[in-house]
Amino acid sequence: MDKVLESFLRRQHDDAREFAAASDIVTIEALGAMPSQHYVVTFRAKGLIRSTAGDIVAATGAAFGIHLPDEYLRHVDPLRIVTYLGPHRTPWHPNIRAPVVCVRPVPGTPLVDLLYACYELWTWQLYYTGDNGLNPDASRWARHEDPSRFPIDGRPLKRRKLAITVTPVPRKDEQS
Repeated sequence: MDKVLESFLRRQHDDAREFAAASDIVTIEALGAMPSQHYVVTFRAKGLIRSTAGDIVAATGAAFGIHLPDEYLRHVDPLRIVTYLGPHRTPWHPNIRAPVVCVRPVPGTPLVDLLYACYELWTWQLYYTGDNGLNPDASRWARHEDPSRFPIDGRPLKRRKLAITVTPVPRKDEQS
């Protein structure tokens, strides 16, 4: 492995660990020797699936595999970077046809950006129905749905830091 890729992968690993520590929704597992090129990312969030009865229903939880290959800083094959792992057999989204997931990374896309892309697809914060995508049935279905139905889970992936200032107010019996 060349030093530039190795340095990039180490930074991605550190950034992803820091990101997961600031999220109640995602867990990230690095696989193999460090610096890892393979990750399993699990979201505790609602998305859509097609049930065994054929209904489109909300379901909680999705896992994705992310692979950052040796040539990742120079060339990416979008269909080789992200893979849907489960646990649901039939995830329902125009950009997902298990196990294939269509995201549009460019060479060197940060791992955290890929996390956001997977989360936004799973929760329907991001969807496009201008074409048939990987899942034409889901694309057609979405075109006929009320857009206010989406996103399925609108929570932010990362906890927001709030700067709250509390000013004590004297009780009425203490005021003069």
